[in-house]
Amino acid sequence: MTEPRVSVLIPTYNRAAYLREAIGSALGQTFRDIEVVIVDDGSTDGTAKIVREITDPRVRYLWQANHGVAAALNTAWHAARGEYLARLDSDDVWLPDLLAQFIATLDADPGLGLVYARAQWMDAQGNLLPQILGAPEKFPGQWLKSLLYGDFVCPIAVMFRRTCIERAGGYDESLIGNEDWDLWIRMAEHCRFAYRNQILARYRVHAQNLTSSVSEQSLRLFSDRIRVLEKFFARSDVPAEVLAIKPLAFRNVYLDIAMRHFTARHWHDGFDYSLRAIRVGPNLLTSAMRVITAACFYFYLSKTRWGVRLVDALIERRRKTDRVSQSH
Repeated sequence: MTEPRVSVLIPTYNRAAYLREAIGSALGQTFRDIEVVIVDDGSTDGTAKIVREITDPRVRYLWQANHGVAAALNTAWHAARGEYLARLDSDDVWLPDLLAQFIATLDADPGLGLVYARAQWMDAQGNLLPQILGAPEKFPGQWLKSLLYGDFVCPIAVMFRRTCIERAGGYDESLIGNEDWDLWIRMAEHCRFAYRNQILARYRVHAQNLTSSVSEQSLRLFSDRIRVLEKFFARSDVPAEVLAIKPLAFRNVYLDIAMRHFTARHWHDGFDYSLRAIRVGPNLLTSAMRVITAACFYFYLSKTRWGVRLVDALIERRRKTDRVSQSH
């Protein structure tokens, strides 16, 4: 039996309501030389029955006791046989040509380690929402520095070479979330990334999303976002040009946490993290302005189609300016 070129990794835990659609979007790809590795992280909702009803021989099902998404992903990629690996969460879906687009990009440049695109939000019923995940890097061609500035890689619209995750050491199982951002940071130290400005997946927002509300579990997730940065910047071998953006990196993480608290109407915590963002930034005035613009985007612009287009246009204009300045 020949090995598939692509292994699709689907970690799942009690997502029976959405799992069948997710698997169907992987099996329905125009690129067919794949396997779908489903790791059930101790589900109790009939997940196993749903997978058993799928007769496609490309589907593989593995069960393990509940240890979290990072552990499930490590189980999946260790069991995978493909040259390329692609993650799909069990409540999300891919558009039919995602894998074909990514294969073409990676095959065309053997020096590339990872390629990613964009995903559009949808509600629990599959109705499209304006919000978009995935963006170009902040600093053109500087993937590590850009990732520390903020996580811009869409984790459900990404493909990477097996050799890259092997060299990075896999997912950090001590993290309950942000395991992908942490992995991208370690990958960026030795792998080049590529961005495709296309919407190739749908990200489902529903009541059971880990980050959809401020619960005890999501509070741990917020602290893990801070810990990802602390872990990296605690190293003694951080390049000087990367170390220089440490204040901006922490400012942006505190801002993200503040916005999530404001969304849940936890006003005290939201203002507390906003003040942290202002204080840690390199300049009080610019950090305060950053808080205001982040709030405008998070609560208004990102929720309107015209707002998303406006922000995209501003980002592209900035990137062109940065390219010109780098060439001189």
